[in-house]
Amino acid sequence: MDKTNNLTKKQLEILTLLYRFRFLNRLQIQKLLNHQYLNRITIWLNQLTATNHIRRNYNTKTVTIPAIYSLGLNGRKYLLKQSDLKKINKTILDRVWREKKLSDQFKKHCLLVADIYLSLITLIEKSGSILNFRTKTELSNIKDLISPNPDAYFSLTKTNGNKKRYFLDIFNDWPPRMYLRKRVNQYLEFYQTNIWQDQQTDPFPQIILVCPEDRAKKYLCRYIKKKLEYELEPQFYLSTSNQIKTKGLVREVLEKVEV
Repeated sequence: MDKTNNLTKKQLEILTLLYRFRFLNRLQIQKLLNHQYLNRITIWLNQLTATNHIRRNYNTKTVTIPAIYSLGLNGRKYLLKQSDLKKINKTILDRVWREKKLSDQFKKHCLLVADIYLSLITLIEKSGSILNFRTKTELSNIKDLISPNPDAYFSLTKTNGNKKRYFLDIFNDWPPRMYLRKRVNQYLEFYQTNIWQDQQTDPFPQIILVCPEDRAKKYLCRYIKKKLEYELEPQFYLSTSNQIKTKGLVREVLEKVEV
């Protein structure tokens, strides 16, 4: 029997998660699968690594840091054969499985997106809200969206039917101020085109920008205030990577830009 084509349902789920988030560590995969037993997760990951469905990135000098996983060649082939996975974008998939050469900074970026998603899962379990979360990979199929796409788009629907939508962008370490300004301007231009508003009945999504440190956050706050002047829309919220890693994506770590 060809072991490369003999995967369990959970192993297929692991491949799909790596397609969505691009890079995940072992602990994140366990939480995303909502699986109690770590040894079972380890067995699945070892099997997928041995058959080149996934790649393992592990530094023996930093044993306290979990291994990071991404799609391998056979994982790409396997996903392409799954006719029921209509949301798979072949162009994106071709790009995803080549990502072993990407920087450690990019991998950290992807891991933070997954951490944010997991924190939102915890939030809705407590509040009873409904979460709809799409990663940058999943947004590739959506037309008339800001370009480049956000790191994520998500909505939270409360039990009373009240729905909030959000765009999420994460800035890497030490981004040039020019890049910070450029991204803000892209959101403002996208808002002003009314492309989103013409297709939706709900308000324009609130924009969450995650900065690497406080200096970038303070600079962005000043710049956004200046650009908005007395306009109330779109609404921007700022946070830092450390705040989110410590507490998750909750209201208390989000600073609204007040004009």
